[in-house]
Amino acid sequence: MRELDALDKQIFGLLAENGRMSNLEVAAQVGVSEKTVRQRIRRLIERDGMRVVATMDRTAPPSRLIVLVRVESGQRFAVADRLASLPQVDAVHLTTGAYELIVLASFGSDSDALEFYVRHIEQGPGIGESLSTHVVETITRGTGTRPDHFEQFDQQASKVGSMSELLDLACEVATASLGADRVHVAAGNVWLADPSPSTMRWRGLSSRYVEEILIKGRVEGVILPNIVKHNQHVFVADAQTDPLLRSVRDLVVSEGFHSWMGMPVCNGDTQHGTLCLYWDNVITYREDLVRRVQALADTLGKHLPRYSSEPSDAAQAPA
Repeated sequence: MRELDALDKQIFGLLAENGRMSNLEVAAQVGVSEKTVRQRIRRLIERDGMRVVATMDRTAPPSRLIVLVRVESGQRFAVADRLASLPQVDAVHLTTGAYELIVLASFGSDSDALEFYVRHIEQGPGIGESLSTHVVETITRGTGTRPDHFEQFDQQASKVGSMSELLDLACEVATASLGADRVHVAAGNVWLADPSPSTMRWRGLSSRYVEEILIKGRVEGVILPNIVKHNQHVFVADAQTDPLLRSVRDLVVSEGFHSWMGMPVCNGDTQHGTLCLYWDNVITYREDLVRRVQALADTLGKHLPRYSSEPSDAAQAPA
């Protein structure tokens, strides 16, 4: 194909962004006559193979994963073929470096994503090691600069004097800025059988619920420890019916909430805690909500390491 000149590139760029743009509109944009645009478009189509096509503007699926996969010796192509055949998988890329495969997958819910990861990645034949992450948002050339939703929280967090004060502040921000009816935030890993020193704070939850969740998490390995293990957020639109929370459904019903989101709190590659939000009604998955919760968790994770060696003087806080 010949090298396009500056005018052809301008015309092509405009039509690539809006294929329905008329010749007159294109001409006005590039500063030439309509006849010139018409001739150029004809030449681009007939000689250079340009096509103006229609596409569907589909909403992104509620849950998307990127998984880095390290395969066992000699299993690269077998594992790639197996994963590529799964309906949830959008693409499998063969790569160089520490991981041989990059898997892109889409799901109807976070519970489906977690089930896929456990069944087809963790338990999948030929896979030696994996690293996964949720896609919160896709930034494109046309995406504007995102505002810092929690700049004020960041400033206030830098001035608090203890971990307990920091977690209290996070609870207040979560309920005020994210619309959550209840919130639970924990530093450290409180779901280990022999947990490290930790601090918890919550709003709107009963002490009985918090205690029971901790016990079940340590004994049964329910959903909260999975967030710690996989370092991924999990969203449940209706916790009273979702299979991920089946083992604690009686607790959920008695507490009265419906929607739930758990988010790891990290600083770099190190996880420092978890942030859990609860809503009394059923809400739909929204990328903007996940992005805001992630921003709060990231800001909290930025400040928690200052108190990593602080004695646990407040393991619980009243609702």
